[in-house]
Amino acid sequence: LFSFPTGLYGDGGILPASRILANGTLKERLSLLQLAPFVGLGHGHEAIDLLCLVGATVAFLGLISRAHCRLLSFIVMWSVYFSLVQIAQSFRQQADHLLLEAGFLCILLAPTRLTDRRHPMEAIALLLLKWLVFRFMFASGSVKLASGCPLWWSLDGLKRHYETMPLPTSYSWYTYQLPDVFHRLSTIYVYLSELVVPWLFFAPSRTVRRFAVWWHVFLHLNIIGCGNYGFLSPLVLTLLVALLDDEDELVVTAARQTNSTDDSADRYGGRLVKAISLLMVVGSWLCFSVGVSKDDGQLTFQPTFTQDQYLNVMQTMIRAAPLLVFVLLVKQFLKLLSSQDSVGSLAEGMRQFSKNLGLLISTIVAFTVFFMSIVPHSRLLPSTAVTSPVMTRAYGGLHSLYVVNQYGRHLTKMRPMRREIILEYGDELNGTWHEYGFQYKPWTVERAASLPYGWLHFPRFDFKFYDAAGSKSDAQKWIYPLVQRLLDHQQPVLDLLDSRHVPAEAPRYVRTSLYRFAYTSFADAAAGGFWTRERLTDYFNVFSREDAHLRDKLRQMNFRTAAEQSSSGGGSWNWLLRWLLDAVRRFVGAIEGSYLLIGLFVAAGMVLYTQQ
Repeated sequence: LFSFPTGLYGDGGILPASRILANGTLKERLSLLQLAPFVGLGHGHEAIDLLCLVGATVAFLGLISRAHCRLLSFIVMWSVYFSLVQIAQSFRQQADHLLLEAGFLCILLAPTRLTDRRHPMEAIALLLLKWLVFRFMFASGSVKLASGCPLWWSLDGLKRHYETMPLPTSYSWYTYQLPDVFHRLSTIYVYLSELVVPWLFFAPSRTVRRFAVWWHVFLHLNIIGCGNYGFLSPLVLTLLVALLDDEDELVVTAARQTNSTDDSADRYGGRLVKAISLLMVVGSWLCFSVGVSKDDGQLTFQPTFTQDQYLNVMQTMIRAAPLLVFVLLVKQFLKLLSSQDSVGSLAEGMRQFSKNLGLLISTIVAFTVFFMSIVPHSRLLPSTAVTSPVMTRAYGGLHSLYVVNQYGRHLTKMRPMRREIILEYGDELNGTWHEYGFQYKPWTVERAASLPYGWLHFPRFDFKFYDAAGSKSDAQKWIYPLVQRLLDHQQPVLDLLDSRHVPAEAPRYVRTSLYRFAYTSFADAAAGGFWTRERLTDYFNVFSREDAHLRDKLRQMNFRTAAEQSSSGGGSWNWLLRWLLDAVRRFVGAIEGSYLLIGLFVAAGMVLYTQQ
């Protein structure tokens, strides 16, 4: 978030935080940024920078030292990130919801005092983390076939996904060139990963759970390689640690884990893994008939079940999952009661438990979060959706804090082709139009600039254009402020673009064009780049500073132009703190977002290495 708050949420950004903090609803204005005036800062980018630095510092300390992985640290990190997500507005993404939900569960897991090695709620909190990963993965898989999308049913959806994903990489282009049979088998692998393997998260066998972890490690490493999804897949991989026990090592070979025989309590784990693997192979063979294409002679796979049969099975699975987790939660709760000191009976343990106010509150919160998470889980299909007004209202309250969220909705339909929005500027309506360059999203057919890697960095600005290209222009109100900032030649917004492809002076006109992009073949790529493109139509009309329609739209959004902001002045009086924050931004801002994150992780690794 520190890499781009000025261009997105600063006073000179696309959607200034001050606009939502001053004119938003009570829920939207709930943010630590409201305290900025008390330290002499306004609601501009300095206050956002301060929150980012506070959160990053606490997170870095927790990464290098277990002494800082305590309750207060997680409360601070969750509160800071929640405050920043509150002002994200149109640039809020699914990864933010997952991080906030996981962070809230970590608050239940974290020890309260430095002398505490474990929290009594550890087993329940870890089970809720497993449930969170299950919901995320299962939702991602169930909606694909439930949507009725012909590409997912023909097993060609994954190949199309490589071409139409939000921010593809060169690895995605090379994977796209593989034979169709590979993509169809890969699609079956994805179905197994998202619909079958997540059930193994709750297996009592350590070996089976380790098998599920390694299965998903392979899946998400490929996702990281194919697309710039930022921290989403690394976050899922981190949450998968909840499936491991204290005796498990994080860096071991899969063979050593699956073939270990020294654990007498899990002596049959290896056999179970082999049996499960065999069942998945046989089940895939039965669910997808194999044929040979008459056109190219490649193997084809067709589902042997109908959509109605699939929906019936999904209904059963959607209803069964919460019941399974509820039974496991009750089991862990009874263990928690029996573990109370000097307990002679369950009733006595209950009395002692009720005296421990903190533990009682944590347990109530944990069960509340679980029951409310059933609501979004049940909405994967209309026939299983919870309709209780009490639960839906309670879920709405927790969802407003991003404690419980719904996932998988963006995967319902595969796009038939890739559309890209290109920003263009010019000084004459009938003259030459030039293109603004982007840092991460496809915009040019030049090979060197068309498929860059963002690694852990999440380029929200570029990512948002993917959402806009798949919807109507009227639904993308954030583009109006963007156009105004480009007409004003605001440097914070220009910094979000490729500096090599921006005008030296403010243009007279700005327009947005809609292009169709398609991957090239190996032969075409050797002579050109990764893409071919074709202009389809205008996405927005041509705008100028004097455009009445643009001004009306900005007025409806309570958006102030650069001239209006300069005349109104600011609310910052702490010049020393502003100077320090600006100095940090000038130093850190010169580093590209992905390199900054890699540098922080390398530094943390070096600190941990020197501590050993």
